[in-house]
Amino acid sequence: MKYLPVILLILLAVFGFSLEINPGAQAWQLFLGFHLAGLAALTSVSLWGLKQLSKNNKRFGFVILQLLAFRIAYFPVVVFSATVACYSELFLEHLTLDLPIKIFPAMFVSAALMFATISYLLFGLLKGKAILFVLIVALGAPALLISFADSKDLTFFPDNNWADILPLPVVTQPKSNPYLEAYRSSESSIGQKVIGLAGKVLYDFIPKAPWAQAVQGTLEQEFISNPYGNSHDQLRYHYAAFLAAHQQNR
Repeated sequence: MKYLPVILLILLAVFGFSLEINPGAQAWQLFLGFHLAGLAALTSVSLWGLKQLSKNNKRFGFVILQLLAFRIAYFPVVVFSATVACYSELFLEHLTLDLPIKIFPAMFVSAALMFATISYLLFGLLKGKAILFVLIVALGAPALLISFADSKDLTFFPDNNWADILPLPVVTQPKSNPYLEAYRSSESSIGQKVIGLAGKVLYDFIPKAPWAQAVQGTLEQEFISNPYGNSHDQLRYHYAAFLAAHQQNR
């Protein structure tokens, strides 16, 4: 059990590698990869943390809190792990060897580490570290608004993109930051405004790398076509952009 987290991360990287070498990768594989990342994180932290919680109600609460956190954090983790993959590509493209490990291995491994970090913060809170409550609220409140942007997001599962996304969007290069429109619009819900604000802030942090730029430009066009999408819409747009950019850069 000591090496279980490392073994699970290696398996996630291998699964990511299987997508990297497959030009016909599909949405269900992304769906599976992110859910496996969450499962790996919850399993590892639970096996480590449950035995350190003395009362059964705290143990039960720890598991429930982790599942709730997975639901709330899923879409933000997808976005931030994709950003990590963009920087992985930027770094690895300068290596002499062109290995197919630039995008999806980094994406799934970083997603698992993010989920594990959230679980660790919840464990610390249950162990009496009250200062973590402030941090959890500060991170959790915008994640909650983003993940439940409108009434259609009130679903048990955060993701329903297990079916093929056809046709994939046409890949375009980024032109200008469009996300402020949703933030300013009176038609946007609070959650959609937070999605727009987050997109506006993150836009300038995407590096100048081939896959990263293809994803950014494609998401830009998807957002322009539907600036009032909820988190399920945005997940579908992200998956479609990931796959379309992957096909183009093969």
